[in-house]
Amino acid sequence: MTVQTVHGYIDGVAYAVTVGEARPEAADTVGVVSGSPRAVSLLRIRNGDPIGLPHGRYARLDVNVPGSVVEALTAWTEVVPPPGEDG
Repeated sequence: MTVQTVHGYIDGVAYAVTVGEARPEAADTVGVVSGSPRAVSLLRIRNGDPIGLPHGRYARLDVNVPGSVVEALTAWTEVVPPPGEDG
């Protein structure tokens, strides 16, 4: 299973989460997501909600599926490159 870190902003507040494997030592965790309580709470509350995708497609958020989590964060937050990397 590939683990990746996603960085972004929710309402102007920075977040970082690890997607792909729960980390019990993290500030907050739901499904395969660990890290920022703000981002994890958003995903926990919206689990099962539709995600608008390009070309009029939709998927449902499943916090146990890494691809679904990344799609949701991309659709609902401002995802940015990790610090130190150019986008």
